[in-house]
Parts: sequence; C-alpha cells; structure tokens
Amino acid sequence: MTTQSDVVKPDTGVREMSRSVGSAVGLAALGVIAAFVSIVAVNPLFAIIEAEWTLFGELLDNYIIQPGFGLVAACYIWWRDDYTPLDRIQTPSAEGVAWIGLIPVGYEVAVRAVTPVLPMIGLSHGAHSGMMKVDVFLDHPEIIVPGLVVMFVVMAPMEEILYRGVVHDALEPAIGSPGRVLVGGLLFGGMHLFLSGGIVSMLLTSILGVLAAGAYERTQNLTVPIMAHASYWLIIPF
Repeated sequence: MTTQSDVVKPDTGVREMSRSVGSAVGLAALGVIAAFVSIVAVNPLFAIIEAEWTLFGELLDNYIIQPGFGLVAACYIWWRDDYTPLDRIQTPSAEGVAWIGLIPVGYEVAVRAVTPVLPMIGLSHGAHSGMMKVDVFLDHPEIIVPGLVVMFVVMAPMEEILYRGVVHDALEPAIGSPGRVLVGGLLFGGMHLFLSGGIVSMLLTSILGVLAAGAYERTQNLTVPIMAHASYWLIIPF
C-alpha cells in the first residue's frame, strides 16, 4: 500500500529526515526507560496476584515491561492531540489475516535458519525450554480467558501501539515505506538489546520487528501486528 509520504516531496531534506528519525529513536528509547520503571512499579502488584493465583501470576511475569510501553504511547497520544493511532485498530482484511499467520511462522522459520549461523560469528542462541503457553492453557483451562485477554487485549496492544504505531508513524513524514519498515524494525530489535539480554536477542527480534512493520505498512491496521505478536507469544515456552 502506497501512502502519501511515499511521494517524493521537494521540501523533504536531510533536516526533516533527521528530525523524523531522531523522534522515532527518542520515543523508542523512552519505551526502554519506561519498561525499566514498569519492572519496579508493577512487580509488587504482580507478586500479590501470583501469591493468590500462582499460574496466572507466572504468566503475568512475562509481561512486566509492557505497561511501560503503554504509558509512553498514552502520554505521547495525549500530548499530540492532533494524532491518534487508535483509529487504525480495525477488523483485519483477508490480507491482514494472512499476515497474522505469516508473521509468527515466518519469524520462527527465520530464527531456525539464522541460529546455526550464529556460532560462526561467535554468538549462540539456546533452544526454547519449558512448556508453550498454549499447552499451559490446555492443561489449565481456568486461565484461558484471563490469559488470552492479558496477551491479546492488554499487553500486545501496549507494545504494538508504541512501536508499530507511535514510533513507526514518527518516521512517516520524511522516510519512504521501505525505510520505515527497516528502521522501525531495527528500533524494535534495539529495544530488546537492553530488555532481553544481548545482541542475539536484538538481531532476532529485529526480524520480528521488520515483519510486523511490513504488515502494518501494507495494511495500515494495528490489529494485524497486535494479533500476530500475541499469537507468537502463545508458542514461546515459559
């Protein structure tokens, strides 16, 4: 899908491009800072829930940083009263549904393809361990509804509205579609450098970021990366 910003504008120069990229980088960095604040602020609440409902509390522990992302997105939308990405949360088209399935499958295929190469450059990526969340849900049906609500309705939207909505859209005034997909995906991966433990996580999640950004760029629908992201969480083991 071609957007208005894909047409070359005569007044678009280095300064405007630098401003757009700088804004996107700054917003992505604020997300990282807010995520660390969220760990401190939200952990006591999740600990109380875990004490009362152990399995659900353990599920919540996987999403302790997302409230920070949601806070940054909400503050930015409030500050920019002329901008809201929320109107791009829509019922997905047939293409959108295809992207929702393609992103988690494509990412997993890419990870499996890249993993054997990592030792050649002095890096390694351990295999997943533990049970997939979908298996946990099947074994404990009492947490299916609250678990899916947490993943699909609360946590994934917080992360995607910030990184696929706010950060991605900040690039739009000055950078064409391929550039937005690449830079937005790399910023998403860069966030994981600080929050998920290193350069391998950054490299691999950049792939997920590019796929999700490409889907958003094609469909202009935030529901697509939200659903795809949460769907992938279902197959990541605890």
